Amino acid sequence: MYGGWQKGWQRDWQKGIVKRRGLIDIYADILNAIDHGACKTHIVYRANLNFNRCKRYVSDLVKGGLIKVQTNSPSTWAITDRGHEFLKKHRELRGLLS
Repeated sequence: MYGGWQKGWQRDWQKGIVKRRGLIDIYADILNAIDHGACKTHIVYRANLNFNRCKRYVSDLVKGGLIKVQTNSPSTWAITDRGHEFLKKHRELRGLLS
């Protein structure tokens, strides 16, 4: 995604089409941003979110058991086995659609 676009939007540059990301895609972007550990600032920039939305989505992912706190002060997040499984399934579904 490019800096001028609103968060949650994607543009297909070749077709000139703008599409919104779905919640599942946002979760996958966050998990990809965390990869081997990341603080909230890195998640915000890598997943192209604002801090308030990031906080809500991270909370949802913790409740779902997809991520966990790796270290405190500052909090560093890590993906759980369940989170890796989610990413694997997400990639499989994306592969079927392309």
